[in-house]
Amino acid sequence: MMARPTFQPGDRVRYSSRFCRLIGAATGWTPTARGEIVRLWGAAGEMAAIRWDYHPQGPGIIGHANLCNLQRLTPTGWRPRA
Repeated sequence: MMARPTFQPGDRVRYSSRFCRLIGAATGWTPTARGEIVRLWGAAGEMAAIRWDYHPQGPGIIGHANLCNLQRLTPTGWRPRA
């Protein structure tokens, strides 16, 4: 069983490569999406509301994702899950 990733509001994130491969998203906005977690929600805080930098409907759109499908970004790129 994989360890549950820990995220906090304000963390910069992207969809993980594993998730993109799983859903067949090799192109489009999903593999290049970057954003900031606005809030955590759900029964155990396993969902995140994310303000996307780029979205087909325009920048600043709030979307939602399961934390297991995200990777944390650092100033130099992404950081693997611990």
